[in-house]
Amino acid sequence: MGIFELKKDKILIGAILAVSLTGVLYFGFRAIRDNAKNEQKNPFAYDIKSFETSGADLVHYSEVGRIPIELPMVSGIAVGPDGRIYVSGNDSVLVFNNDGTARSSFHTNAPIRCLAVDDNDDLYLGMEDRIEVYDQKGKKQTSWESLGEEAIITSIVISTKSVFVADAGNKIVWKFDKLGTGLQRIGDKNEAKDIPGFIIPSPYFDVAVDPDGFLWVANTGRHSLENYTVDGNFRTSWGEFGMEIQGFSGCCNPSHFTLLEDGSFVTSEKGLPRVKVYNRIGDLVSVVAPTEQFIEGTVGLDLAVDSAQRIYVLDPKQKLVRIFAKKKL
Repeated sequence: MGIFELKKDKILIGAILAVSLTGVLYFGFRAIRDNAKNEQKNPFAYDIKSFETSGADLVHYSEVGRIPIELPMVSGIAVGPDGRIYVSGNDSVLVFNNDGTARSSFHTNAPIRCLAVDDNDDLYLGMEDRIEVYDQKGKKQTSWESLGEEAIITSIVISTKSVFVADAGNKIVWKFDKLGTGLQRIGDKNEAKDIPGFIIPSPYFDVAVDPDGFLWVANTGRHSLENYTVDGNFRTSWGEFGMEIQGFSGCCNPSHFTLLEDGSFVTSEKGLPRVKVYNRIGDLVSVVAPTEQFIEGTVGLDLAVDSAQRIYVLDPKQKLVRIFAKKKL
C-alpha cells in the first residue's frame, strides 16, 4: 500500500469516526433531553402528598396548648405523678408546672437522650451508655454502670419493681432493679421461644409498661409493637407497614409510643410525621395530629400522657411541647 492510499484510508476512517461521534452526541443529547421530559411527566413518580392528609376524618383531638423550649436541641419528655412536665435537651432538664409555667431546671455533665420519672419524682436520665438518677433539685443520686461502647440508650420505663432500658446500639432491652443491678436481657432472638429479635435501623427504640404490668417494645424495623412479660417471655405483637394512616410508614416506625390509662397506644412516626391512637388490640381509632400539622423533616416526636389523658408531643423542629386533648362530642 502506498503513502497516498494510506492517507486516504486515514482520512476516510477519520470521517467515519467524526460522523459516528456526531451521531453519538446527537442521540445522546436527545436521549438526555427526552429523559428530562420523561422525568417531568413520569407516570411512575412516587408522590407522598396524598398520604399527608390521610385519616382526616379520624382526627378526634385538638391542640390546646404549647410550651416553648429554649434549648438548642430537645430529646425527651415525661410527665410526673404530680403533673409536672419534664423536658430533656442537650445537657439540661427543664421542669414545668402542669399549667406550662417554668418551675426549675438543672444541668448534667453529659448530653441526655431520654428520661423517666418514678413515683417519688426521682428522674432517671438516659445518657449515651448509662443511666443517671437525680432528685427533684437536680442533685445526682447515682450513676449506673456503662452498658458498653455500642450502647445508645433511647428509652426508659419504670415499673413497680423494675427499670427497663431500651438500647438501640445493642438492640436489646435491659432489665434492672431500682438500684441499678442488671437482672436480664429481653428480646434476644430465640426461635424456640418465638422471640423474633429486634431490628433497629436507627436510634429510635421505645419501651412502655401497660396497665396490666406487661412490657411493650417498639420493634421499629418490623413496624410492630411487641408484648413481653416482665421476665422476658414473648406474648404477642401487632402492627404493619403502610403509608396509609392505619400503618407505620418508612424504614423504622413507630419511633415513639406511650400508653393511655385504658391500655390504648399513642404512637408517633418519622418520615411522615404523625401521631395516632390505637386500641389495645392494635386497631386504629383516632388521629391526634396528621402530617400536615408538622414541618417537613420533623423527627423524634417523643410522647407523654398526663392524668387527664392529655397527650404531650415533643416537637424538636419547632422547639415546642404541644398539648392535645380529645375533642368533646
